[in-house]
Amino acid sequence: MHFSHPYLDGKEILSATILLLNMQRKGFISSPGRICLFGEHQDYLGLPIIPMAINKRLKLHYQLSKRPTNVKFHSNQIKHSEELVLTQSPQITGSPYDYLKAAFLYFWEELNLFLPSRLLIDSNIPIRAGMSSSAALLTTIVFLISNIILKYNSNAEAIAEIAYFCEHDILGISCGRMDQYACSLGGIFHMTAQEKPHITFLHTLRKAYFIIGNSGIERNADIPLKKVQQDIFKALKNSNNPKLDELTEVDIKSAKLPRLQQKRLLGIIGIRDNTQAAFEGLRRTNVDLNYIGRLLTNQQFHLRENYQVSHPKLDAMCKTAADNGALGTKLTGAGFGGCMFALAAEKENAIRIREALQTYGESFITQIDTGVSEH
Repeated sequence: MHFSHPYLDGKEILSATILLLNMQRKGFISSPGRICLFGEHQDYLGLPIIPMAINKRLKLHYQLSKRPTNVKFHSNQIKHSEELVLTQSPQITGSPYDYLKAAFLYFWEELNLFLPSRLLIDSNIPIRAGMSSSAALLTTIVFLISNIILKYNSNAEAIAEIAYFCEHDILGISCGRMDQYACSLGGIFHMTAQEKPHITFLHTLRKAYFIIGNSGIERNADIPLKKVQQDIFKALKNSNNPKLDELTEVDIKSAKLPRLQQKRLLGIIGIRDNTQAAFEGLRRTNVDLNYIGRLLTNQQFHLRENYQVSHPKLDAMCKTAADNGALGTKLTGAGFGGCMFALAAEKENAIRIREALQTYGESFITQIDTGVSEH
């Protein structure tokens, strides 16, 4: 199987002599998890989003060998290991390691000299919890193959686009570009989720504390996400496919849609306008955290009531955080389980919120972090 490489700027593989001189034998690549501050369920609609990379990271340890016959995959979060035989094209089998195999498929015809003989995933990003553990894995393996093995020196945007192609096109997962860009670029940024995204980096909120609570409810986000997408696209079709950046509540109510379709479209414009307000607020020199917190809570309202992708446990966790002084709370990710987070302005409040959320399961205080990098 061969895929064209539109994100590598036509660079060719360097000679075997240069590779032999420069190849690193061992090391690791790391990539951050992320929370979606604003814009859940917007990126696959081409609408703006505001993600934030956090200091929960995935490390991909590698050992390179000259012409190995197989690659061994291991993970600290998955009970079983797997082996990829390099004499034949990788097969997608529904394994958690398919994300690694998708990257091998993308670069398959170039991988003709050095290859990893062993890949160890060491991650403290909760899996299947709405924190982009899969995108973190993809950006690390793409970075490894593209920049260390093949020496393409791909920039962060190129890494993100290749990771997106692997997940969306090779694996067939219904995703937008938010996760891959957040893990690759790091920081906080506003992104227009188009085919060629426009990125605006934002203030780092150094005085803010983000407390993440894990509901412990694991879910395959692709299945419920496809159902939500189908409802949305059907509602848009029934509304004569209006432009989403121009759609109004009057338009939705005049279309006489079934109740669920109407609520889903109300969720789109509610989160769209809410995200725009957050963008304007986060661009200010002195960010008003109370205002940002109110916008977070408003966005959770749309996710719960209109999109209907929250979960009773997540709702209870959001309420508990608010009762303990959070400025705002919302879920992060596709919903239906996974994680929520709360915003606090004082460390003491953050600690109190974390302790309150621990009654539901794992909780921790996070900070903003950098994107994918070599170590």
